[in-house]
Amino acid sequence: MQLMTFTELDVHIAETGRRSLATRLVFALADCLDARIQGIDLDDFEQLSGYTRTNIRAAASSLKDAGVIDIIYYRESDDGSGRSVLAESVGNRWVKQHYRLSRSIVELFKRS
Repeated sequence: MQLMTFTELDVHIAETGRRSLATRLVFALADCLDARIQGIDLDDFEQLSGYTRTNIRAAASSLKDAGVIDIIYYRESDDGSGRSVLAESVGNRWVKQHYRLSRSIVELFKRS
């Protein structure tokens, strides 16, 4: 794991092309850490932030590629019994996303 600096984090946020959205997502995930929550679902962040899901997914993908966040793909079970975590997105509309800060960013924020 390579540690990231705040300056590098800022560059990665700017490179998303959606600075305000990306910043809001990173800060929401830092708040989740403080609340001892393992991250936030796309649906919840969309409702919280007011940003459209297409823009959130684009910014999240860029942040993932930069090593800022992890994206966990899951599918809700048909019987309501829970989630099935998938190794990767299978590209259909029923797959949902959950975001959490990468280990390097958790270390940067000194939250464990």
